[in-house]
Amino acid sequence: MNLLVGSLLLLVIVPACTTPPEIKQAVVAKDVAYAENARLMNIHRELLVSIDTRYWYWYRYAKKLALLDQAMKWATTDPEPPAGQTKENHASLVLLSLLGMKPVDPAKPDPLLTAINRMRLRDLPERKGKNDSVVFEKGRSDMNGLVQGIPELIDAIQKKVETEYTEEMKAADYSAFDDYQTNLAALRRINGMIKRYLDIDVTVKRDDVEQLAESVNALR
Repeated sequence: MNLLVGSLLLLVIVPACTTPPEIKQAVVAKDVAYAENARLMNIHRELLVSIDTRYWYWYRYAKKLALLDQAMKWATTDPEPPAGQTKENHASLVLLSLLGMKPVDPAKPDPLLTAINRMRLRDLPERKGKNDSVVFEKGRSDMNGLVQGIPELIDAIQKKVETEYTEEMKAADYSAFDDYQTNLAALRRINGMIKRYLDIDVTVKRDDVEQLAESVNALR
């Protein structure tokens, strides 16, 4: 960048002269290259956004199905833990899969867990976690209550997954593309100034050099 500004400053003190065609062609070629870079970067950004969008679409779909399967399993049965795992550890791991990494707030029961416990069929035993806290309450519902609770369960699952998706999308960072386009726009302005002066074969005014310097400073 300093070399570019220095070249323009040199034009201030050099008498007007005819610019060789090769130099003009090089400046035009540079602008064409900048435009092509901008086009390719836009394509790259659109592709990345498209991939992220498709990934999250299928992630949300699979996550909702997994949560629904887990919820219905614990609402209707008392699953045995895998080999080598205690019932307490098993219940705690299931709770973690239902709630994610969100800490449990006793003052604000999780809607999904609340829906499961409300739907649990009568005679299903209470299941505690590792810290002896109740994860799944003793069942007290019947088939009618189970069926009537499904809309609430689906709504809780929907809100949980969509909230997670919203938070993840906030963390998505495409600012590098914006910074690149900002830098590229500044370079194209500088190149355009050079081209205009070469086209009319005049020396550069000091005010115009200052304007050029401002364009350089816009680069990030």
